[in-house]
Amino acid sequence: MNSPEKNARELRHKKQELRKQQQQMLLGELAAEIDRSVPAELTSKDGAADYQTNNKRQQWRRKILGASQFFGIVIAVIVVVRFAYWLGTALIVGGLALIAYKIFLEEE
Repeated sequence: MNSPEKNARELRHKKQELRKQQQQMLLGELAAEIDRSVPAELTSKDGAADYQTNNKRQQWRRKILGASQFFGIVIAVIVVVRFAYWLGTALIVGGLALIAYKIFLEEE
């Protein structure tokens, strides 16, 4: 009775070993494919300088955009305040003129 159990155990053990070997082969193939697709040297000294230059340009671009947005908002607020001032003045003068008309000129 021990021999069929031993055979089954050996079979399972061999299957596990085969699976491990297949996984190792697949991993080796994937690693080789990755090595082929990725260049050995990603950046160079010139590329690093270009990256820093581009990074500084992007920082300046962001600063200029932020400043222009701020000044745009300030100008919009000034325009709105002036319009509100003009509208308020017109309403006050119109209201006073209406009251004066009602009091002095309108006949009963």
